[in-house]
Amino acid sequence: MKEETTSQKKKTWVKKRHARTFAFLRAVLPPFLRLRYHYRAEPSGLKEGPYLILSNHQASMDPFFLSASFPFPVYFFASDDIFNLKLSPLIRFLVNPIPKSKSLSDLQAVKDMVRVLKEGGSVGIFPEGNRTIDGGPWGFSDSVAKLVKLSGVPVVLYNLRGGYGTDPRWGHNIRRGDFYRGGVREVIYPEEYRALSNEALYERLREGLTVDDPGSGHRYKSGRRAEYIERALYLCPVCGGLSTLRSRKNRFVCQSCGREAEYTEDLRISPPFGDFDRIAPWYAWEREEIVQRVLAGGAVEDGDILFRESVKFQNKQKLPGDRVRMDRETLTVSGEGAESRYPLEKITALTMVGKKKFNFYYEGRTLQVKGSPRFCAIKYVHLFDGLRAAREREKEEV
Repeated sequence: MKEETTSQKKKTWVKKRHARTFAFLRAVLPPFLRLRYHYRAEPSGLKEGPYLILSNHQASMDPFFLSASFPFPVYFFASDDIFNLKLSPLIRFLVNPIPKSKSLSDLQAVKDMVRVLKEGGSVGIFPEGNRTIDGGPWGFSDSVAKLVKLSGVPVVLYNLRGGYGTDPRWGHNIRRGDFYRGGVREVIYPEEYRALSNEALYERLREGLTVDDPGSGHRYKSGRRAEYIERALYLCPVCGGLSTLRSRKNRFVCQSCGREAEYTEDLRISPPFGDFDRIAPWYAWEREEIVQRVLAGGAVEDGDILFRESVKFQNKQKLPGDRVRMDRETLTVSGEGAESRYPLEKITALTMVGKKKFNFYYEGRTLQVKGSPRFCAIKYVHLFDGLRAAREREKEEV
């Protein structure tokens, strides 16, 4: 029996060194976060967990921003790319994040979450699975409500505000803002959420994690506010040009029709580009428009890409191909004397990673397309999701 107990202890997820790591980070990070980002974390007032902490997702440093509010370690769900880094073994040793594939149902990640909670640890999840691009909510599956009920622990809804203005996902630099905060919005206890239907709980979670930075009225200063905005805006609403926008400093222009505008300190487009004076409605329009174009026979494509396969806990493996193309049926990677075709119906999911990459999951493999600095990955996500929805509608009609 003694040997079994010792073996079980060796397999535990939660370690004392993780608490020491987080204690060190809480001591040294706040001054850096205030200096670099003007960020302040509001103390949560919560004691030792376990808790399931859910948050909206705005910036690359969000796990650090969120952790600063809590006096205990938080074990975050982390995407595949984290576990391909050279520092991955050190990260796992110090904070042991929970591996999770983006946009996929991952049973092992759920099992790991339950394991951490049972050991008294707290788990942090960004249910959207992706940082916002337009400043509003990305949206998340109603399966999060089931995950909450499975956890059986108090659920903390955490809001990050000001991250989109300070560090927009499509941008290239940090902006000096007048507001960037993180804090607990509410805590929902098990006896309360168990009394709710999954639908009612999902709506409460969705409402509690919704943050609208562009409508806040706060200002964010930079001499390069508009640079790389074409990573988010890929269709010109004036002339209809695809991938014709180019940005420089605080302005951007359509190289096809010559229309030009400024991206202002209060996150507006001035003068309006067509009907749009903010990114969010433009983004929503192009999301629908690109699908209609491809359904009518068009396609999207880009060159100068790097094609790789991602395997957990290993370095990415380069695959042949330097051009990517998607039409209504197929994603194709070609070049370097090779062509690989992937039927969209066999791709399980396609998701944006970082600022200029997307992963797609095909027959158990995780494949990645990484573009040049101005590469727009989100248009492939919009197109894939839209075409899948169109196929499902066709099947229902039949």
